[in-house]
Amino acid sequence: MKSPIVSFFVVALALGIIDPGYSQEIEPIPIKKFYKDRVTRNLKLLCKEAECMDNIVINDRGLYMYPTSQRVDKPEFILYWREMSHFNELLKEKSNEEIIEILKRKGQRYFHGIKSTHVDPAKYPISEFGGLKVAIDPGHVASNMGEAILERRYVRVEGKHLNQKKDIEFFEANLAYSTSLRLKEMLEDKGAQVMLTHKYGKSAMGINYYEWLETDYKKDIIEGYKSEWYNREKFNHLMSGDAPDFVMFYDVFRNKDFVARAKAINKFRPHLTVVIHYNASEGGQRYGDKYLPPVTENYSMVFVPGSFLGFEVDGADEIDQRFELLRLLVSYDLEESNVFASNVIKELDQQLKVDALPPDNGFEFAEKYAIKSDLADGVYHRNFYLTRVVKGPIAYTEALYQDNFDEIKLLGKKDYTIEGIRTSSRVKDVAQVYFSAIENWLDYNKAYTKKLDALFEDKFGDEEIYEAELKENASEND
Repeated sequence: MKSPIVSFFVVALALGIIDPGYSQEIEPIPIKKFYKDRVTRNLKLLCKEAECMDNIVINDRGLYMYPTSQRVDKPEFILYWREMSHFNELLKEKSNEEIIEILKRKGQRYFHGIKSTHVDPAKYPISEFGGLKVAIDPGHVASNMGEAILERRYVRVEGKHLNQKKDIEFFEANLAYSTSLRLKEMLEDKGAQVMLTHKYGKSAMGINYYEWLETDYKKDIIEGYKSEWYNREKFNHLMSGDAPDFVMFYDVFRNKDFVARAKAINKFRPHLTVVIHYNASEGGQRYGDKYLPPVTENYSMVFVPGSFLGFEVDGADEIDQRFELLRLLVSYDLEESNVFASNVIKELDQQLKVDALPPDNGFEFAEKYAIKSDLADGVYHRNFYLTRVVKGPIAYTEALYQDNFDEIKLLGKKDYTIEGIRTSSRVKDVAQVYFSAIENWLDYNKAYTKKLDALFEDKFGDEEIYEAELKENASEND
């Protein structure tokens, strides 16, 4: 755990209890303590089950990760406290595959060539709009109602529920994309560099579902099977040609799209990634001509990395997930994601008067697959593909209930056009929320730098072993 002073500072600043300009002197912290506190705290947010935690050992020398929870083999990854800053530098410079190979070669020894441990020990992201790089991932791919029905991400409500004759309909992909475009405009006006993961109506692969069906898509089905997206029975069904479009879309095309989105984001190397979705009430049952009944509730939630299940990291085949777990334990990505997501929830409440999803919601995902954030209600750690593999801070946002009575009236309007896309002006309000959250996040980084500047080198507890290995390496090089 962090020291009481630092813990209060982080939580209070993130929740707006104290001003970002807070100037009280921060207690100096040894680098070893800083990383040990970080890893210990992050582990509680990253592992949903004991079987996940059992793969990891934290002791006075460092962090040890095993390929199985039984820990019968030697550790797969070893990082000593004095190596943490160097590992974070590798994350910026090398691919996952390259770093895994380096860690395997290193084994129980220290990184070859390290002479100083004070290498930007905890350098945080940029704190100004100038030079800021933001990746925005607009959720879904539909560009019309037909495609939205295929995705099952649309709202259609009978007019009688709203005391009008005309029915109302709209779809999430339209809202998410136009929100993304508006946010992009606002950020670029401030000097930030922004990328969107895909074009309107297209996947990150550059094609929509129906265009994908015109390709040699069976090779993608085979690739998906090799990647363990589905079992042999589902594979045979997909290859048979009898699988309906909805199954083909969700089990193959959508997964290919996720992979392409993550690759595009990581290639861009953003300081922050915002995944933009719109929320809907749980369990809403369609009736008649695919109508949804309006609800009175209106909640938002945001997902951030974490909540690995035991089977997801246990066994030789799960080395990729274990490496992502290692990255999230040691880097600032988890903390920064949590802070930004908490800012989003706060702004949704203050600007749109939309509450965070309450903790006692009774939803299955919250009980079985997620860990509630320790900074704010409505923020959940969850091991989605994007929250796991995208490097850097990331927030997977789900703003407001589209099927709420009041929101339906607003979202159903076509009173705003951006880059030729007709949509609701409500998206401007939501874009402002994200913009304000980013502003607050930058202020947080600026203030938190004071703590990082207070870090200092101290005894790591392995000085004799470390010095002996340095001498051994020197003699081998003579």
